[in-house]
Amino acid sequence: MSLLEEQGAPRPLVRRVFSLPTLVSLALAGAFLAFLSTRLEVDFGATWQHVRSANAWYLALAVAIHYTTFLFRGLRWRLLLNNSRDGDGEAAGVWQCSQLVLLGWFANSVAWLRLGDAYRAYLYHEERRAPFVRTMGTILSERLLDITTVALLLAVCLPFVARSGGGGAWTVAASAASLLGLLAMALLAIAATRDSSGGLLQRLTGWLPDRLAGWILERYSQFREGALLSLKRIPLAGVYGLLGWLAETARLYLVTQALDIHLSPALVVFMTLANSLLTLVPTPGGVGAVEAGLAGLLKQLSTLSTPAVAALVVVDRSISYLSVIAVGAVLFLVRWATGHLRKTDPSTAGAENPAGKGEQA
Repeated sequence: MSLLEEQGAPRPLVRRVFSLPTLVSLALAGAFLAFLSTRLEVDFGATWQHVRSANAWYLALAVAIHYTTFLFRGLRWRLLLNNSRDGDGEAAGVWQCSQLVLLGWFANSVAWLRLGDAYRAYLYHEERRAPFVRTMGTILSERLLDITTVALLLAVCLPFVARSGGGGAWTVAASAASLLGLLAMALLAIAATRDSSGGLLQRLTGWLPDRLAGWILERYSQFREGALLSLKRIPLAGVYGLLGWLAETARLYLVTQALDIHLSPALVVFMTLANSLLTLVPTPGGVGAVEAGLAGLLKQLSTLSTPAVAALVVVDRSISYLSVIAVGAVLFLVRWATGHLRKTDPSTAGAENPAGKGEQA
């Protein structure tokens, strides 16, 4: 029996990492290869030749740059969190926020319905005792900033990409514009709806028992604070977000260079943004939709051969999806082991219940 087993390392931890949703998502990640083979008539021999001839140095640099996106996104989320905390509690750290963003991506990669954002907010609540719903409010603002950046970048590169006549480019742009409109309307509705001091929400909850109505109004007030107060310094948050998107774009560009594939800068940017929109499909990590969508768009918007398209999709998704599962699982286990050892250490046991431990979510 191992030391961790003696100390009570729970079997549920193993089940969480190797759960049915995780195994299903990994199976789906392999299933898209079958899709590419049957629907796009991929020559796997030629595709493997492309992959095998890839420049390893470019690929290593692509992986390194891809993981800087979590630093930039962590910086942005830290800014939003500290804007919304209104002076209460300890300021969030960049390293902690970056880790939680990565763990959120990991959860999205292995779970259905994109539960990674809620998981990230839950972890932050557990570690900082910040109200869960207020943290979710900051994530709503983060999503609005993201889709605004995506829409602006699409507006810049779309005229160059759409020259090829592919209808898929306009579909991607319309999807981004629709999502931006929905999120903007949601935030405007939140701004216009007063909290527990009165107004529409209080009338809507008036038929509920007083205790339940008060609970809902209090949580809504916290969510509203998180969503609105977090947007105090939009320009700086926008810069951090843009750097995160540029890191993802640089990853895809380096993958094309590693495979000796030549795409225009506008198309590289466009495919990066299309990738992010396709991951909104509620399968684990957008598996199935992302691979099929990227392959279809590349066939429409470029002159690449089918083996080259398949190689580009396989290698890029290996970095942006499969590596996130691997790195995220390691980070999850390391953080769990560190927290478990801290709890079992008598010298730190008393510090595990800070003054704010009783604060409600």
